[in-house]
Amino acid sequence: MKKNAIPIPVRSVVCLPRWLMASAVAVCSLGIAAGVGLAVYGLVCAPSHELGGWLGGGLGSALGCAGGLLGTLYDWRRRLPANALFGVLQHDQPAHFYRRVFWPGLAAFLLGLALLLGDAHRALWQPLLHVGGVLAFISGSIECIRRHTTAKARALFALYADGALDAADMAAIDDARTKDAKFDADVRAWQQLGARMRDLLAPR
Repeated sequence: MKKNAIPIPVRSVVCLPRWLMASAVAVCSLGIAAGVGLAVYGLVCAPSHELGGWLGGGLGSALGCAGGLLGTLYDWRRRLPANALFGVLQHDQPAHFYRRVFWPGLAAFLLGLALLLGDAHRALWQPLLHVGGVLAFISGSIECIRRHTTAKARALFALYADGALDAADMAAIDDARTKDAKFDADVRAWQQLGARMRDLLAPR
């Protein structure tokens, strides 16, 4: 066994929630279609002095959304090894970026929306609405993924302790334990703690 070799990924744990994947694919697909539509409209209908703006805006939107779509599909297929999933359990707390950014970003977005609905000048509402919305969405998505992954990892290792995992997941965890001595020691300690808790809670 090679030291520091990469463990086998746990195939059953998908880090991206299904609803988030489906939403991102739908939004990115619509964005691509809208961008292509803008570019086609510019080629067919726009005056010559506006053609560059229509093409730039349309193709920029389509390419940006295509990048988002590819990134989403990559995350949907990505799998983590067991030691990385166990690390998620050991550090079960919101990311620093989420704690610092989400609520200010959401507040800025809502203020920008209120100014927009109040017919304020575009220079007032647009930066708040766009920047606040982007920051709130990114930080909120990161936290949703973290919580989803933590829940999946907790269920995975609970089933592992009970010997109820399927053969592929069991093999992935055992493989990671043979390649990572610290992870093996952490799992042993976690199993011993679980056994003591079960003994304390068992009816007398």
